[in-house]
Amino acid sequence: SKGMPFLSSLGAEVQRRGIKTGDVYDRAQKSMGPLIIVSAYTNIDTLAHQPRGDNSNFGFYVYRINTNSGALTLLSVQQGILNPAFSRFHPTKNLMYAATESIHENGLVYTYSLNVEDGTLTEVSQQDAGGASTCYLTVDREENNMLFVNYWDSTLGTFPLADGKPVDNVKLIETKFDAGDAATKPKPAPKAGEQRKHSLNDPDTAAERQSSAHAHSIVLDPYMGTTAYVPDLGQDCVHQYHFDEKTGALSHKGKIKADATASGPHGPRYIEFHKKLNVAYLINEMSCCVSVFKFDPKAVEDIHAGGDSPSLEQIQAISTVPDGFPTMYNTCGRIAIDPTGNYVLVSNRGHDSIAVFKILGKKGGMLSRVGFFHTRGCTPRHFAFDESGRYLIAANQDSNLISVFDFNPANGVLSHTGNDYVVPSPNFICAPSLSLN
Repeated sequence: SKGMPFLSSLGAEVQRRGIKTGDVYDRAQKSMGPLIIVSAYTNIDTLAHQPRGDNSNFGFYVYRINTNSGALTLLSVQQGILNPAFSRFHPTKNLMYAATESIHENGLVYTYSLNVEDGTLTEVSQQDAGGASTCYLTVDREENNMLFVNYWDSTLGTFPLADGKPVDNVKLIETKFDAGDAATKPKPAPKAGEQRKHSLNDPDTAAERQSSAHAHSIVLDPYMGTTAYVPDLGQDCVHQYHFDEKTGALSHKGKIKADATASGPHGPRYIEFHKKLNVAYLINEMSCCVSVFKFDPKAVEDIHAGGDSPSLEQIQAISTVPDGFPTMYNTCGRIAIDPTGNYVLVSNRGHDSIAVFKILGKKGGMLSRVGFFHTRGCTPRHFAFDESGRYLIAANQDSNLISVFDFNPANGVLSHTGNDYVVPSPNFICAPSLSLN
């Protein structure tokens, strides 16, 4: 796919499908809702996977959401960045970090400031991540370090932050620890057109994806913020590390099976911790299930003191697709806990839905299924709630479309608002805090 001229390509798509690029701008909307930042692929030939959407001429589309209707108004677009595929807003500063995805060159972590009036992004800095396909960013509790992972060569590391801005002092390590581990040698990059589609999960594709280690995310524990968890799609495990807040160093402290209740491949992707319950939820994108773990704060204390106790104990595994739907036609994307803390949501790429689960607090955070809600497009790679928790925006990567849903916190049901917008190959939704808007 080639990049399309913005006006002609989107105009043709709008006319063909009757879908909007954005609702009419109204100055009064500036006081009606926060900003929503959508990132998009600009060169799909450089990716490890093969989206079916179009190349975008813009890396970012910045919208304002109307909190009365869920309608989005397109405020600005941003060029000059290759394949931004993961974004993270600083917890307390008006800074957005974005990681680039390419298997042919090292990822870059861009820092932007955001104009909350007109939605424009201004580049502040760039930081080389030392590895290909940078796919996850985490700011530590003290806001002194950025932790990151590079998917293609399965490296992970940290660099310090000075007033929120990266300092070029990267500490990088590989996810290979002993001779018993699976082969972790990075594979040669596939040629354009030979990449695997992430909505396919047949045995050959699964075997190819697990022929080497692939660190997919890095998340700090909610108790002390000193144990880092790294789901490894290639090795079907979650690595534990001790994170030294002063030096930024990461020390390996063992690994936990992605799902001990069934044989793989599982392909762990993301892990989310509950804010109030001692429970964590791991999404396994290849086996299409959520592994539920009891979280042990005492084990985190032991790791902080130099030990290597496992801090996660599995208590459940639950499917993200209907029982009769073949998992070979689906992989999972994002997992998230809704703002009320009562539901877990997962995106299904292939089944093209969001699965919603009720969190059973009296059963230690185990899950029960609420239902499946189709996202009105193909391959929902990512989704996010707006700050209010009322609206959910889904990025349908392979149909050049984002869709807005109304979320009912009383029962977990998603209802389409009628608001769909054209964005070529959308891959991530970032919803900055209202305090920054």
